[in-house]
Amino acid sequence: MSIVCNVRVLDAAMTGIQRYTHEILRRLPTVDQIRPSRPAVGVRGHAWEQLVLPFRLGGRLLWSPSNTGPVTVGRQVVTVHDLATFDIPSGFSRSFRATYAAILPLLLPRVAAIITVSHFTRDRLMDRFGLPGEKIHVTHLAVDHDRFFPRDTAAIEAFRTTHRLPRRFALFVGAMSGRKNVAGLLTAWQAALDRIDPEVELIVAGGSGPSRVLEGTRLERLPPRTRLIGHVADQDLPLLYGAASLFTYPSLYEGFGLPVLEAMACGTPVLTSTTTSLPEVAGTAAILIDPHDLDDIATGLVDFFAGRHDVATLRAAGLARAAQFDWNRTAAATQAILEAHV
Repeated sequence: MSIVCNVRVLDAAMTGIQRYTHEILRRLPTVDQIRPSRPAVGVRGHAWEQLVLPFRLGGRLLWSPSNTGPVTVGRQVVTVHDLATFDIPSGFSRSFRATYAAILPLLLPRVAAIITVSHFTRDRLMDRFGLPGEKIHVTHLAVDHDRFFPRDTAAIEAFRTTHRLPRRFALFVGAMSGRKNVAGLLTAWQAALDRIDPEVELIVAGGSGPSRVLEGTRLERLPPRTRLIGHVADQDLPLLYGAASLFTYPSLYEGFGLPVLEAMACGTPVLTSTTTSLPEVAGTAAILIDPHDLDDIATGLVDFFAGRHDVATLRAAGLARAAQFDWNRTAAATQAILEAHV
């Protein structure tokens, strides 16, 4: 094999970066994979990457798909998903920020090429590190259309009954990090409640309990008609999206924003942010709000559930938008970039 992928990231829990790595490698079977002999995350993972990995390459081109790579290896393509540790440092531990601050300024000017997942992040890389634009290639993330597609009514209703979901609800799916703006969503939901039909609820998937979800808000308890359902298994996500009336994703910062596309691919209308990469992903197929303006989030929720948006139009536009993002095209573009530097 002339190309080898640094897959230490696959030892961590499934998030957008792990999904990206898995989906690309599934379509590039000739790319070899190399990982620590035992799971290595955090400091141990970075140590393996910097001190052990360079000696195991055997002259092959290295692809590092998860933001960092060994700084001594110039014959390398690195995928940088975002610069959140620099742009919103308060969302990360001091040690995590310090690691990225030490590695990226040394690594990025040395590598053969950089892949990133949005034009937004490409622009941030150029601004932050003074990198030439021709060195940075944009390959958007995508949707697995074999998994994320509109499910039939019977399947959705069975899922709704099993999980005791309401007939109408707004849904948030994501980590409880500050940049996802769950605090803003809950505060806006509280403000909007008396203007939204009493049967409508807010479902938050991914939270680990009320105290974690309420962190960063001024709320003492969850607003009425708010339900936390915790982690949702991957296989259940399409049905959860499909059961929702509206997918709400008022994130403050995204390198891409994969849940927006996944919801659209399931035929669910989307409300998301005007900031960072999200307009690039959503196009004109979503309701766009300013995530820093709680009144704007609340108005977006009220207007949707008051019927001021054409649901059929939003659904059709979302399906058409999601269809433009396909892992096969992303993998083919990735392969072309890698082979150009072998």
